Formats: sequence, structure tokens, C-alpha cells
Amino acid sequence: MFFDRKIFIHPPYFSGEFSCKNCKAPCVSSCKRGLLKFEDSVIKFEVSDLGCNFCEDCALACKEIRKNTLNLEFKYTINAKALISVNSCLAWNGVICYNCQDSCRYGAIDYLGVFRPIVNDRCVGCGECLSACFKNSVSLKVKK
Repeated sequence: MFFDRKIFIHPPYFSGEFSCKNCKAPCVSSCKRGLLKFEDSVIKFEVSDLGCNFCEDCALACKEIRKNTLNLEFKYTINAKALISVNSCLAWNGVICYNCQDSCRYGAIDYLGVFRPIVNDRCVGCGECLSACFKNSVSLKVKK
């Protein structure tokens, strides 16, 4: 089956190839945050309330059944980057707010002055910043 890998967000620890055919996908059930979805023989990363804390449970579950799709050697392989909507972001609209920056342990959100947060190259695509924004102004987009 041919698919464009760039149309969805890959999970953390993604090795670059899917070996999920005929797999029961224990990685999905091992994710206590419910971030993984098994669909069309591939594992997809979908952030809801919590982002990925890179706990390693999904990669260990994959290794346990002798699969290599998720591998501990590829920790920061989520092919996504946070994107801040300037239209709805409080800070971009003159309200002092640092929720997204405060939630990011990777230092991936900088401010241009007091306002105007931007996402820098340190973003690992974990999605931790999404739930910090009560205006839902932060989203994850597939890296190009």
C-alpha cells in the first residue's frame, strides 16, 4: 500500500518505516496519554488534552513484540511543529500571556518584545503547549 507519510503526524520514536501490518499495535494501548491512533496499518500521533512527554512506553511496547516502527534511538522524530494563530492569540492581540512559553520545557517559544510569541527551531512537536492555551491558538502542523 502506498501512502504519503507527510499527510499525518508521525509518532515519537518513529524509525522512518512502518512495520505495522498484522500488528495488534500495543504501542497505542501503552500510551497513557492516548496520543496514538492505529489506522490503515500506520501509527498516527494525535494530541488531545496532553502532549507527549517522551516516556518511552510506546517504543518499549513496539520493541517487546520485536517490531522496529517505534525505536528508542529516534526520540524526537515527531514530524510536526507548533503553530500560533496570530488572529486568536491573546499576546498577539495586546494581552500579556505567556502560557505557551511557560509550558514548553524545550524553550521553543520566544517572544518578539512583550507580545508576539513565535515558535523557534527547538520545537520537537510534542504538543505540550496546545493545552496551555485556553484560546486554542496553538496547533500542530506537519513539518514540510
